[in-house]
Amino acid sequence: MFDISSTLNLTSKTKKMKRIYTTIVLLILVSNAAYSQEFKETVQELTAKSQKGYMYDITKNDAGNSNITFKMKVNKKSDDVSFEEYSFDKNIKFLATTEAKEKKEQKADVERTSLNVYVGGSNSFDVLSMKLKLNKVVRLKTWNHEKQVYVTKKVLSDESIKPKNDNGKVYYGYASYSSLDDTKSDVLALAKVESKDKNKADQFLVLMINDKLELKEKPLDLNVSYSLVYCQQMPNENIVTIFAPNKGKSDPSNYVFCEFDIEGNIKNKVEFKSPASALLITAAYEKDGNIYFFGTSTKSKDAFAEVFNEYAPIYNPGGGGSNKLDLKWRKSLDEDMDNFHLLKFKGNQLAFASTTAVPEFKSKFKTAPGDKGATVYKGKKFYIENFFVTNTEDYLIAGQLTSSVNMGMGNPVDSYEDIICFHFDKTGSLKAQYGIGKMNNDKKSEIFDMKQNFYLSSDGKSLYWELMEIKGAKGYESFLDAYYGSATVFPLYFPRIVKIDLANSTLGTIKALGDRKYFLKRDFPSIFDKSENSITYIGLDEDWEKLWVGKVLLQ
Repeated sequence: MFDISSTLNLTSKTKKMKRIYTTIVLLILVSNAAYSQEFKETVQELTAKSQKGYMYDITKNDAGNSNITFKMKVNKKSDDVSFEEYSFDKNIKFLATTEAKEKKEQKADVERTSLNVYVGGSNSFDVLSMKLKLNKVVRLKTWNHEKQVYVTKKVLSDESIKPKNDNGKVYYGYASYSSLDDTKSDVLALAKVESKDKNKADQFLVLMINDKLELKEKPLDLNVSYSLVYCQQMPNENIVTIFAPNKGKSDPSNYVFCEFDIEGNIKNKVEFKSPASALLITAAYEKDGNIYFFGTSTKSKDAFAEVFNEYAPIYNPGGGGSNKLDLKWRKSLDEDMDNFHLLKFKGNQLAFASTTAVPEFKSKFKTAPGDKGATVYKGKKFYIENFFVTNTEDYLIAGQLTSSVNMGMGNPVDSYEDIICFHFDKTGSLKAQYGIGKMNNDKKSEIFDMKQNFYLSSDGKSLYWELMEIKGAKGYESFLDAYYGSATVFPLYFPRIVKIDLANSTLGTIKALGDRKYFLKRDFPSIFDKSENSITYIGLDEDWEKLWVGKVLLQ
């Protein structure tokens, strides 16, 4: 018998399924439309002239138009330098190509003095020595039209000395820093002087050295024997340091933080309780006047110097740049760690020092939809590439796990591997670990660190995580390299973008720009436009025949 009720029920279900299907299709279309508005790309053929030149400059005007300038090969017989400029509007629609010429820039020869502070040497007797040495070189420089830089024409003088203090004791070097202004030749050195009195501790001090190789001491006034845990120069030229007491001299957790300017004047000094007796600091950042340190520790309760080795990044010409203390410190990084630490200093006080046990990263591990190859952090050596503070004081730390690889060119080189990102709240408590799988894992690609940046969305609720994926290439990185026959292994970049929901600590879908056919150069990674909250990328194909422009609207 024919059951009409069953037929009606089936018809109702069919209509319901059609409505659901139609809704899904509409959602996909809306999502794709929004996605296409968020990401834009275009390609423009280069002229024969530009193909023989090189990318020289990228600018953006008030209307949001992008102008990419190519410089032609310099003709020694001509008084002019030729350029071609490619213009795109704010929607990256190609506008025009224009040609321009300008007179070769004429610059007079200049005399420049440089000071170098180093330890060790090139012979077997002093290669491992930490005794401080000074080198002063005066050069006459002339302007090079092709390279558009000053190059050394002649070395006028080269002088080296081994400085000693008033009591005849030598200085032992740990680090040296100079001003970012190349007209200022003074150098700041962090050094230690051994005490003649066995009952008194060796003293750390700051040495200010001028272009006459004259020294001025500025003691740090540390009351007991300490080891240097870490030091680094900030973008504002200030130097930050952390010291740990040596065994039996104090509570091993009673650390000292010092910040001083490039002239060696103390700006801040804080005695604080370290979250670990042996705290291995590996990076520092300055944000809005606050200083942040990142480090790791094992479960050991011993003093820092008993577990790890002193930090001393000072240059050693006889050791390939590394001195004996630096080599030992780097070996400390290879140990598997049990905890990760985030420290924040605000002026003359420690705002907080947090501890995250390594197993906690697994419980809060997040990946992007459809992505493969991401890994959980397990306490391995970790290179920090970027640090970001949101409007609500969430902290994001991005970088890569590191090891070493042999490229067949002598000593092993650093290798940058799995992508890591930590997300902490304003107290330093872990909210999530984000993992992204790498696209290129060959040796040529992994010897370069991946640039990573963060950009807030317009409403401040999301964060765009930019990863400059690397394709390692062998050959000529630039026109000038080809001109002078300087073949190397160099990085080509293409951006990948993923959106982080800050409230829910989740990742969106990853978008790769450039279709892995167009690449960014090291000198021109991206342009951020604050007025419209967008990023513009300028790249080329590997044959240097096509110009690629990509744009991301940070909605």
